[in-house]
Amino acid sequence: MSKGNKSKIDNLGRVVIPKSIRKALGIQQNEEITMYVEDNKLIISKGFKSCSLCGVHAVNYQLNDKLLCKSCVERIKDL
Repeated sequence: MSKGNKSKIDNLGRVVIPKSIRKALGIQQNEEITMYVEDNKLIISKGFKSCSLCGVHAVNYQLNDKLLCKSCVERIKDL
């Protein structure tokens, strides 16, 4: 089932995720979500995304559609 709503971003950069979408994803209050860009779209999902190279959950950077941790970025800089 596809759900969709229009929202505006406030002056602090916040946006409300409507209750119907939170319910569809099973997102509870104070639960962590992940946001990233893929194919020029903002993707919001429940849980964690991991580094595309090492798999660690501490993602600090995004390069196109790849998520990277700080450690992998540092290793790439050293090449």
